[in-house]
Amino acid sequence: MVARPGRRGSGGTLRRCGGMAVVVLAMLASSPRVASAIRFGQNDAVELRGHFYTQYTVATEQSQEYTQPDINPGDMKQWRNFYNPELEVDFRKLTGWRSFLTDFSGRLAIWGFYDGIYDFGPERYAQNLDRTKNPGQPAPFGAALYSEGHSIAEALNNTGSRRDGREFYGRRTRVNEAYFNIAKDKLFVRIGRQAISWGEADTIGLLDANNPFDVLLIPGVQYDLDEARIPLWTLRTTYELFSTMGPFSSGFLDAYWVPGWLDVTTGYLNIQGVSPYSQPPPLQVPPPKIQVFDKLPRYETGNSRYGFKFQSVINRDYNWSLWFYRTFQQTPVPTLYGISAADPNGGPVGNFVTTITHRGLTNVIGTAMSWYSEALNSIVRTEIELFNDEPAFIPYNAIGQVVNNGFTKPGKVDTANVLRGEFGVDHNFFIPELNPSSSFLGIASVVWAANLSETDKKDYYTPIIKPSAIERQLNVPGAAQAGQLANCGSPKAPSPKGCDYTNQDVFEAFFQTTIRSDFAGGRVLPQLTTVATVRGALMFAPSLLYRFTDSFLFDVKYINTHTFGSGNNGYTSGVGLLRDRDQFWFRATYQLN
Repeated sequence: MVARPGRRGSGGTLRRCGGMAVVVLAMLASSPRVASAIRFGQNDAVELRGHFYTQYTVATEQSQEYTQPDINPGDMKQWRNFYNPELEVDFRKLTGWRSFLTDFSGRLAIWGFYDGIYDFGPERYAQNLDRTKNPGQPAPFGAALYSEGHSIAEALNNTGSRRDGREFYGRRTRVNEAYFNIAKDKLFVRIGRQAISWGEADTIGLLDANNPFDVLLIPGVQYDLDEARIPLWTLRTTYELFSTMGPFSSGFLDAYWVPGWLDVTTGYLNIQGVSPYSQPPPLQVPPPKIQVFDKLPRYETGNSRYGFKFQSVINRDYNWSLWFYRTFQQTPVPTLYGISAADPNGGPVGNFVTTITHRGLTNVIGTAMSWYSEALNSIVRTEIELFNDEPAFIPYNAIGQVVNNGFTKPGKVDTANVLRGEFGVDHNFFIPELNPSSSFLGIASVVWAANLSETDKKDYYTPIIKPSAIERQLNVPGAAQAGQLANCGSPKAPSPKGCDYTNQDVFEAFFQTTIRSDFAGGRVLPQLTTVATVRGALMFAPSLLYRFTDSFLFDVKYINTHTFGSGNNGYTSGVGLLRDRDQFWFRATYQLN
């Protein structure tokens, strides 16, 4: 692959802007008046906090030939400038009224970022972004049409909203949290935009599914889980049922409701080819006149999300919880549906082969228990969850039969019952030769999933095309669609039953570990995180955080991913998709806390 130059003059501008950002953060850090949260109002009832960082990410590996935009070592992959100001108010202090409620407070937080890749990065990033504005044109000048809406009719009638890659990958701002807390004795109520987290989420939050995640980057790997989680407009209540009852103590009932007529927010669908973090296939793999329509849930009561959880402590040692909740699936399932109508204005957006993505409501039943084990001298964490009727992908039903019947019937969304779980251990230990003053913390867990619905007649896959098929398509246009996509997953498919989608095994698992310790009185925090999948992918991410002050932090991190075996091995959802995306980042963070 031939390296391509960046935008002319961008290097000097980038260095000047990056230097200015670091100088501003350094000035803030050195000012004693803003070293902690700003308090004002009667009795210091109002607090202003914040979390801000600028992060520059550089590629350390050349991308594979099917990756778009193509990436070379030294290329900018990200210049993310993140801001998260927070305002908290204690209304009891503010009004002096404390006789009735035990808590009456509120919180407002803004979440947003600007990424400079399209303005200061290599020219091809902006070029690929511009191609999405000319859908249906022959490659490499055109791309698929990405649109969204709440009904399939919008896709077929060309009335869906066009999706702009810059608005997803380049800049975003939202009200992240906006809620009131009201408490009286045993009852606590929180009303407003907030996040719910009931499942384990050490590195990659597969069991934490109450709220949607922004998965345009991989949460827990490429950015923090809390930053990736998308809050919802929610009514949440917690009630203390009892303080002691036999072997049980501290019994609480937690419940929440997200009205479907108010909030049906889900995660964001990947746009191929416009970002260094876009998933393959690249822009030129789909033939011309392809529309990818992200079907969003309708605003209606039937699309409400809700949940109930009981939690308690057994024999003063075992923290136990049991829950049920209803949520939208994080990753949508695509189906071929038909061909859109001709553009009534004679424009270029008509007669597109249309793929629809579907997000269905899923019932989740789960339980978790954690305790201190004297035998292991560690905290042990266990969790198991059943995802009932989760939308799933069988290529023949979703894609193949539509091609075979000449688009006379739309594709079908299948469902599956998937059992997911985790077993984890948190262990403190000392290595005096390395750190004589502080202990090391080791966190290790295995996260697994078992598809209970797979049979000889139901073979499930992930909607990700294999690298070998993409390479074949690049060499011979149309080769990836010949037979192997049309018959993939069909029990009546002719032998040999090849398939160009990555298979979903009956049992999937990955292992994750993190080791960290404090040095220099807590000023230096090195950490090593590794993730390994049973499919043959391995990621390790060493990082080093330096605490210049309590408010000003420097962070460097390297993410390196390998897959083992054949070209298709290890290539599936999660870290396997990052095998040609190794990167190094430098981050400067200012915390107003």
